[in-house]
Amino acid sequence: MNEQTILSLIRSDQWMMDILHVVNTLNLPDWWICAGFIRSKIWDSLHLYKNRTPLPDIDVIYFDPTNLRESVEKDLEEQLRILFPDIP
Repeated sequence: MNEQTILSLIRSDQWMMDILHVVNTLNLPDWWICAGFIRSKIWDSLHLYKNRTPLPDIDVIYFDPTNLRESVEKDLEEQLRILFPDIP
C-alpha cells in the first residue's frame, strides 16, 4: 500500500477526517495523529473488514519547544475530551 492509497483511505473516512479537523482547530505546532489510528485503517482495508477495528485510544502528538509544561498538555487533552467525549 503506497502513500497515495493510504491518504485516499483516510480522506474517504468521515470519522477520521472529523478527528483530524478537530485536532487541527487546536493550532498545535508540528502535530500528528499516529499509531493505531492509521495502522488499524490500513489493516481493516487490507483485510476487507466492514467494521472498524476498535481503538483503545487515539494518539495525538506534537512538539512545541516554547512550551513544555505538562499542564498545557492536560488542558489540550481535556479540550479534545470535550469535543469527542466517546474517544479516548
